[in-house]
Amino acid sequence: MSVKVRFAPSPTGLLHVGNIRIAILNYLFVKSRSGKFVLRIDDTDKERSTIESENLILEDLKWLGFKWDEFYKQSNHFPKYNEALEYLKSIGRVYPCYETKDELSLKRKIQSSQGIPPVYDRASLKLSDEEKADLEKRGVRKYWRFKLNDAEIIEWNDLVHGKISIPLNSISDPIIIKPDGSYVYTFASVIDDINIGITHIIRGDDHITNTAAQIDMFRAISGKSPEFAHVPLLSSIDGQDVSKRTSSSLSMVNLRNAGMEPQAIINVLSSLGTSNNIDHKNSLEDLIKNFSFEKMSLSSPKFNVRDVELLTKKIISEKSFDEVKSKFSKEISENFWETIKENINTLKEVDFWYEIFYKDILPCSEKMDQDYLRQMLESLSPEVDFDTWILRLKEVSRRKGRDLFHPIRMILTNLEKGPELRKIFELLGYEKVKNRIEKNIR
Repeated sequence: MSVKVRFAPSPTGLLHVGNIRIAILNYLFVKSRSGKFVLRIDDTDKERSTIESENLILEDLKWLGFKWDEFYKQSNHFPKYNEALEYLKSIGRVYPCYETKDELSLKRKIQSSQGIPPVYDRASLKLSDEEKADLEKRGVRKYWRFKLNDAEIIEWNDLVHGKISIPLNSISDPIIIKPDGSYVYTFASVIDDINIGITHIIRGDDHITNTAAQIDMFRAISGKSPEFAHVPLLSSIDGQDVSKRTSSSLSMVNLRNAGMEPQAIINVLSSLGTSNNIDHKNSLEDLIKNFSFEKMSLSSPKFNVRDVELLTKKIISEKSFDEVKSKFSKEISENFWETIKENINTLKEVDFWYEIFYKDILPCSEKMDQDYLRQMLESLSPEVDFDTWILRLKEVSRRKGRDLFHPIRMILTNLEKGPELRKIFELLGYEKVKNRIEKNIR
């Protein structure tokens, strides 16, 4: 059987690490089976879906390196949904309802106070045609529910959780069309999955109850359903909401703007909650080869953005000049890159070091020993290399360790830390080193 999965984000906000982890797991699973990865934009929510969000989703996925075999938008499939609805009407598996949100909320409160599960009571099924006509005449807008086969227990072998059983009489008939006439995700997704030929659905375990209802829909419409894998949801080690779709600092937009490396994000998210180690050297091919749901824990994995930051730093430190030179607007040298690459956290910091090495800097912010400054200058000459300069300074100043090197670093960069002093000296060259010492001599 040819395997096909889908990643189906809604264009109602920003993609966050929780979304992307689901996308990654779908991608690794299907590529490990030589199958097809489908990107579907679930834009049935007319009020909240925006083209701006859709464009950001595509931009984020391309930045991360995703390549999809097929692309769909739910808003193009309404005729298919209408067709499926008419079929379900013909076999008596959907029915109109007339309760308002407030009435439904009151019903649930009464059931809860009586210790009864808050399952919809199918009151609308008991309405006569005259009563329905009267409600519609009074302007009450109907919505539609799918009638579950409540005598059945839905069972499936989940690829993560193993065997799952849910009696359909324990859940409400799902709403499939809202009062405004728009289709609900639960229904539209099933129709698309059937028409597209999705074989496996990989998503968060908060959908397990939905899955029981959707399997009943699949069977009513096509006679069979895909296989399912429900993965534990991410939680954040610092309490941030990993599922927030608006201004979360854990959104792809914010991580991208912060300079995180795509490979770091993919490697961290693919390894969380599994027995695989997080390694910056893992390629996408390595991740695909080592992927297995059997390695996944059932507990909620903790996401720490610091892991992405550290992995980004490691990845950058091993990049060659040829790999990065096209990413900068400024003209930089290979020597410059080799000097700074182990001292930066993201590529965004290249601009900072460019200013240090290629522009004039202010005199040192610390008070400097003027005698030592003069000794620096007197020991320096155009033909002297770094090691010879330091040997001369040791002899004339009688300094060693921090007393010897710290003032030099401050004079040359005005920073407490940074690249190796030898590399700084060689990159700046005699004239700039001389000029920076002179600037600090009063």
